[in-house]
Amino acid sequence: MTFRVEFTQLAAGKYRKLDKKVKERIARKLDDAAGDPKRFLSRLSSVEAYKLRVREYRVILDVDWDLKRLIVLTLGHRSTIYR
Repeated sequence: MTFRVEFTQLAAGKYRKLDKKVKERIARKLDDAAGDPKRFLSRLSSVEAYKLRVREYRVILDVDWDLKRLIVLTLGHRSTIYR
């Protein structure tokens, strides 16, 4: 039950600007989440989206359960991502 990971234009731009090591960590965690989303994703209470924790970074995603897609909406450091 592997999900496909897709990035919005905003998320892709933010991802490109990150340090190489941070990008590698996020990519590994997204691969894990694509294999078992319910295990790795937590639902956000304020909006209909999910978060993925990657050390001090957060990835905000939308999940299309029918088409098996993880859509990365945005990502960033945990101190600024929720503002």
